[in-house]
Amino acid sequence: MSDLMGQPLNISRRSAQMRGQRTASQRRPATAVVAASLTLAALLSGCASIQKVMGFKKQLELVKQYGRIDGKVQTEHDNAGPLVVVLIRETPEGPEAYVAADTYVRIRPGSYAFPVAAGTYKVGAYEDRNRNGKYDPDESVARPLIADPVTVGPGDIVTYDVLIPTDGRVPGLTESIDVFGIVARTPEDQRAFSLWAWTVQGEICEDLNDERFGREAGARGLWRIDDFMNEGIMGIYFMEPYDPDRIPVLFVHGISGYPQQFSSLIDSLDRERFQAWFYFYPSGFSLGFPPRSGISGHLASLIERLQAKHGFGEMAVVAHSMGGLVARGAISRYFERTHRSDIRLLIAVSTPWAGDVNAARAGDAPVELPLSFRDMDPGSDYQWWIFYEDENEQTLKRLPPRAEFHMLFGFRKSGSSSVSDDGAVTMASALRMEAQQQASTLRGYDDDHSGILHNADAVERVNQLLSERFD
Repeated sequence: MSDLMGQPLNISRRSAQMRGQRTASQRRPATAVVAASLTLAALLSGCASIQKVMGFKKQLELVKQYGRIDGKVQTEHDNAGPLVVVLIRETPEGPEAYVAADTYVRIRPGSYAFPVAAGTYKVGAYEDRNRNGKYDPDESVARPLIADPVTVGPGDIVTYDVLIPTDGRVPGLTESIDVFGIVARTPEDQRAFSLWAWTVQGEICEDLNDERFGREAGARGLWRIDDFMNEGIMGIYFMEPYDPDRIPVLFVHGISGYPQQFSSLIDSLDRERFQAWFYFYPSGFSLGFPPRSGISGHLASLIERLQAKHGFGEMAVVAHSMGGLVARGAISRYFERTHRSDIRLLIAVSTPWAGDVNAARAGDAPVELPLSFRDMDPGSDYQWWIFYEDENEQTLKRLPPRAEFHMLFGFRKSGSSSVSDDGAVTMASALRMEAQQQASTLRGYDDDHSGILHNADAVERVNQLLSERFD
């Protein structure tokens, strides 16, 4: 899981500064902070309870038992194929007994990361020139694969750079090695090694109505992140086998969201031109302010890996609620890593572009709360990073070349709120000026936060935008 475990999250410079300026008498009491956090959870996720809040700390502690090995993979020459970083782990049989633990794929030289269980590891890499996913005898391999091992403890971060030489070869090797095949194992087995190979990377979803993709699974992704990962359901799914002649449309859910929410949009797709993918992730994690990659970095890495495997040249992303924040960050990271403009369209539906004011109190809570709450703070680093290039917020960060951006939002107010909203996201947040300035179109619908995903006019609008962009 590419640098997903960037905990603990650093609260933004702006938010921390603002908190530091308040006097003790101005600080909200702990009970008020928890109440505000529960309000945020209820609004954004549709479910919250004291039990869930109190149970999140234990889940986060389990996740923090992982360490991380990261670094850069470089080449002595311009690479002709994807770069595959290989992680191998020492087994209980002894210091000379190793098993392939994980792989990480880069289209271009750059950074890699492995969240790992405590243990002893070695790292190497090779250039997959013929793109068959295997290491072949005539392909360049990095020498560090046979270098001294590194030991990682719980919470440790070890940096290990890898260089692939032009003439690197394994002496005496005459047959290809199926590197990806030898790391395949069940989630339970993989838990003892690394989380990246645990991630779904193009598995076929044969039944969207499966409970694995429903409401309860989405709630676990927010409040029970360790349990969610233990199930091995995180990653990108295809609704049918990959077809090079059809354009992928990737659906990204929001906080406590789940794939079944996109059923109307998926069913409405023109299957002669498009193929449906969806990203399922634990929405309780940090969205990922650099250098931590978080959820947005994980999604960017998955797209990069699938592009290296399938070679698609264009795709679209349809994101709901907080998923729009995740998607925008992932699109920026993908372009930075690959210099490719494959993602041609982003349609954001009911996204809180300016965050949520209740989230500003999450960092003060006396209990552990989902890290994504903190990234929803209007003053968080993530909220700043997805829109600005500079600290002074003078230069807007543009989406990559050829990427169109469209905004849809709902305005059916519910409850007794005194502000205009869709029942979860305020109009002020959904219509953040920086987002409007970059959007090609903006369209509102008389529906609530979740209902808009099944609104006939909104569904028709999404399909219209897909058709026009890929005409």
